[in-house]
Amino acid sequence: MGEKKKPLTEQEFMTIVQSGDENHILELLRKTDEQGNLALLKPLLALLKHPNKNIARQALSSGANLIRTQLVSSWQGLDKNLKESLATLLKRLDPTIVEQITQDLYSDNEEKRLRSLQVLGLLGQDDKIKQAVAKMFTNPDERMRATAISLLKNMALDKDLTLIYRVLHDPDPRVRANCVETLEAVGNAGVVGTLLPMRTDKNNRVRGNVIKALFNLGHRNILSDLKTMLEDDGHLMRATAGWVLGEVGKAGDEIFVQLIGEYGLDRNLLTRLNMIKACLKINDPLCQAFCKYLFDAAEVTQAGIELERMRKFRGQ
Repeated sequence: MGEKKKPLTEQEFMTIVQSGDENHILELLRKTDEQGNLALLKPLLALLKHPNKNIARQALSSGANLIRTQLVSSWQGLDKNLKESLATLLKRLDPTIVEQITQDLYSDNEEKRLRSLQVLGLLGQDDKIKQAVAKMFTNPDERMRATAISLLKNMALDKDLTLIYRVLHDPDPRVRANCVETLEAVGNAGVVGTLLPMRTDKNNRVRGNVIKALFNLGHRNILSDLKTMLEDDGHLMRATAGWVLGEVGKAGDEIFVQLIGEYGLDRNLLTRLNMIKACLKINDPLCQAFCKYLFDAAEVTQAGIELERMRKFRGQ
């Protein structure tokens, strides 16, 4: 097995580019497929305007490959400020690079298709990109449909509601759940009537997302729906209700805080932890008292650690 090649540094890259030796520049660009990293993305894309058409063409190919292979795979581990800078840079990409990435939507390779979807999702509100993502709604692979509707959340507007409705009743619960999140992100209260019948969806994540979306879109009468979930035989349904309480509850919301006190000591650990997390997020005097006197101290500590980990993951 060959030895792994050392990654190119930005200084090495710029030294060769500034030398003006076009043969060396072409060779350098070909190396970026194996030895490139995200630090090279900006100077590499600058070569798209190089007067030598071969260099510009290779920069296009290498830039698209670098985005495909490096950006998505390392996205979750990137610093929030770097994420914002890279997202801004991606939105300014030459349209031909976007075209190349879009072609991977039709690849036979599942990983390439998913990476292409994820990269396109970072590019913001662009009708052409939305159309490419929307084509994936009919893909037989439910993971592709779920990823597509989730990515649309970052770019959807009121005019896209009809597009989103196409997968609202998808047979796969992940697709339905992601679709509800996307409708909530659009922020149009007109979808409340469409979401109301989904309060009885058999999947816990779908139902939780529906109740949260309804509340945030102005339908505040969710108490009975939460109680129904909290009294369900399935622990995942009860745990999801605890998550919803943490998402919609605010200091002073006595009704939600009372639900935590009434149902918090569930027989299931996951449900208890979600109830504790809701307390920690609401953090009013009564919730503080629950954490001190009602819940187990070790579980409160565990819930706090998990909550902090999730906040860091989301860049909060």
